[in-house]
Amino acid sequence: MDIPVDIPHWQRHWHTRRAAFADECRQARDSLLADLKQPGLAQRRVLADIIDMSAGSVHWRERGYDVLAGDPGRFRSVLPVMRYDDFVPELQRETRTKGGTLTCSPVLRWLKTSGTTGVPKLVPYTLHWLLTYRIPAMKAMWGTYLEHHPELLAHPYATLDTQTVREDVYDFVHGIGHQAVSNRHPQINSRDWNPPWYESPWFGPDVPSSHEGRMYHRIRHLLGKDLHYISSINPSTLISLRDLLAEHGDRLVAEVRAGTLDGRPYTRPDEDTARRLEEVLRTPDFSLTDVWPSLTLFTCWLSASAGLYTAKLDAVLPGVAKLPFMSCGTEGVTTIPVDDSLHSQPLAVSQAFFEFVPAEIPLGELVERGEPVETLLFDEVEPGHDYHLIMTQGNGLYRLWTGDIYHVDRIVDGTPWVHFVHRDGIFHSFTGEKITESQVTQAIEQGLAAHGLGTGLYMCGPRWAEPPNYVVVSEVPEPSEQLDRDLSGSVDAALHQINIEYASKRDSGRLGALEVVTVPRDAIAGYVESRRQAGNATQYKYKPFQRDVDFVTVLTGR
Repeated sequence: MDIPVDIPHWQRHWHTRRAAFADECRQARDSLLADLKQPGLAQRRVLADIIDMSAGSVHWRERGYDVLAGDPGRFRSVLPVMRYDDFVPELQRETRTKGGTLTCSPVLRWLKTSGTTGVPKLVPYTLHWLLTYRIPAMKAMWGTYLEHHPELLAHPYATLDTQTVREDVYDFVHGIGHQAVSNRHPQINSRDWNPPWYESPWFGPDVPSSHEGRMYHRIRHLLGKDLHYISSINPSTLISLRDLLAEHGDRLVAEVRAGTLDGRPYTRPDEDTARRLEEVLRTPDFSLTDVWPSLTLFTCWLSASAGLYTAKLDAVLPGVAKLPFMSCGTEGVTTIPVDDSLHSQPLAVSQAFFEFVPAEIPLGELVERGEPVETLLFDEVEPGHDYHLIMTQGNGLYRLWTGDIYHVDRIVDGTPWVHFVHRDGIFHSFTGEKITESQVTQAIEQGLAAHGLGTGLYMCGPRWAEPPNYVVVSEVPEPSEQLDRDLSGSVDAALHQINIEYASKRDSGRLGALEVVTVPRDAIAGYVESRRQAGNATQYKYKPFQRDVDFVTVLTGR
């Protein structure tokens, strides 16, 4: 196509990349769909590729794992199930060698993610992993989005991508950048992530790095434009976008009217857009579709605790279609969306070699003791059951147990369709009751339903007292002390039925009654947003289960 001569560089990049990007995403999606129809073949290919890439590494040769180069069938009997901490010594060696320790591919970046201790992990981002797995996964996902909503490439202002960022890197490990997986800056090579909007002025490294500053710039650049699509990882980002519009509304109106950005000349004054925005902001409960009537799609996580945002998303984006974001972590991709199913998607059989262990088996204890672990393959899991997920990645992290629990919803063409349920392990245990996250969630849902209330955002934590008890803070339409008392009884009774040890400890007086405190809508959402930090704004997750009850005082003043 002919590209206009007198357009900014970023728009020239958009026009140049548009057709190629769409084609790359379509091809990646087609490859994924083909693999999903032959999952066994895909899994054998992935395992053979990983063994081929790792068999000559220092670690594999020292441990004798290189024998697998000629016998991949022995993979599960030779290599142990590992936790991240078990890899730390080898990862420390890898920081100095920059490749060759765990896998025979150069380490280009260290991906940063916080573990349960808050200490940033070092996940190797190798050239082979980048080209063969991670970038194809992203393109396949965007292929699905484009298949359902081609309008997201209608023009240079059609898409607001908040799931990836371009931020300058200031943390290094022996000369290699240590950054979030969502930070796609700088580009590693011509096959790295390069969407049409990569050079857009609201996407580059010149945009403020703080969450609030970055979001303000995104809004300012796109006001008055026909925005069709907002891409996000966490639903809280979409809520935050609307909240920041409300908070900075007067400033935005003034800047649009004056044609400025952060007080400096930016574009022509736009009186019509300023007037329309003023009108929208006069309505306290305005939505993002009031600001951008052109919106047709948003994407984000929509299962597990993220699903608690459903009511808020429907209010902020009424009538807008939604598609799920891939189920993934810094350590790897588990599912990639292929259609508009919101809570379940196919296991990404071309992304890793997957193994499963029934969730009722205490896998953590077995791994801690170094005992052998019997695992199931993808074609041995059953719908309706929960499983620990173990994955072997093309970056050197083999048979990695991350602690994630997945539910198998159904089997399609031999491929399991799954969704993330929760992290493994006990939420808390004062006296041996061993309360789990899923049990608390179920009790809260039942307790609220008994009073005609849907489950929205909530937080729960253990409080040490005489006797100790659990405290839940829950958003409701009309908080009251009477409702607090009623819900406390209902949720406590539900947990009695769900966990027999909890019932025993409550009946014997060793545990105090669970307490529910209600707060207005958006109170918890506001608290969650206040916890964002510049270095993890894109990946920041809402966590309903806390290690203490500090949040109670902040939210309720008690």
